[in-house]
Amino acid sequence: MSKRNGTRCLARERKTKFVEIFRTTPTNTVCPNFYVLSHANGCAFQPQCSYCYLKSSFWHLDAPHVFTNVGTMLDEVRAWIGQDELESYVLNMGNLSDSLGFEEARPLMGRLIALFRDEAEAKARKHALLLVTKGGIEECQPILDQEPCPNVIISFSFNSRQAARRHERGAAPPAERFEAARRLNAQGWRVRGRIDPMLLGFDYAWVIEQVRRLAPERLTLGTLRAEPSLPRFVGDGLFTALEKPQGEKCLARYPREERLALYRQAVEALAGLCPIGLCEETPDVWDALGLDKEAKCCNCGS
Repeated sequence: MSKRNGTRCLARERKTKFVEIFRTTPTNTVCPNFYVLSHANGCAFQPQCSYCYLKSSFWHLDAPHVFTNVGTMLDEVRAWIGQDELESYVLNMGNLSDSLGFEEARPLMGRLIALFRDEAEAKARKHALLLVTKGGIEECQPILDQEPCPNVIISFSFNSRQAARRHERGAAPPAERFEAARRLNAQGWRVRGRIDPMLLGFDYAWVIEQVRRLAPERLTLGTLRAEPSLPRFVGDGLFTALEKPQGEKCLARYPREERLALYRQAVEALAGLCPIGLCEETPDVWDALGLDKEAKCCNCGS
């Protein structure tokens, strides 16, 4: 049960693996491969964000599923940290659910951070846990209560205040997300930022200024996009401005020039602040913005 919104969730054991490699599926996109830690299926924030891709992934679930066999999960994570020559050294805990939304239903952060402190930091391993969240102070408190660990990264998804009020009503307000990010940054935690998805018709000047003040270790930008099956689960016309995908495994997107206009405002204002990458974007757009697509310095990269 989330203290923010009282979300009902189903607590159960996971029968399949917790740690698996995720390889980018949309064709013609610049994306690094990374490992996924499947600690839950579905999001604790309700209502879900209007554009959430989990609506098509977990359409059959009556409620989010949070996995309780934590001992097995930690054993798999420990084994992963012990491996060399991996495709990626990032373990993303936010691919199938917000990383911090289920702490009341199933406390986990303390044990995970301790594991990375003991098995990665203390042994000079480069393996890192990536937490991805739209949470605020409340959700981040289990991390704020601890000393920073260099092998744990907290990545906040930010948006326009107006866009969040309309399309991210279940999540923490953007100002609270920024406050949580600033506190973690001040404590010495590694903090990344995402302005994603940028939406046509909303002003991003305030968000860009807040990111400039935060100075995250890297920033990722993304615009609204959708897998082919997602629009039928979203009935408010949000995706009508997207062009049809070019192929079966491609994403529907805004027209190229509209995406570039959204990105340029941030890229030009934040040049030199930190590495900037794009999320699930095509190589030609990276090139047009003067960004290094070979470095893949986006949210999920090492």
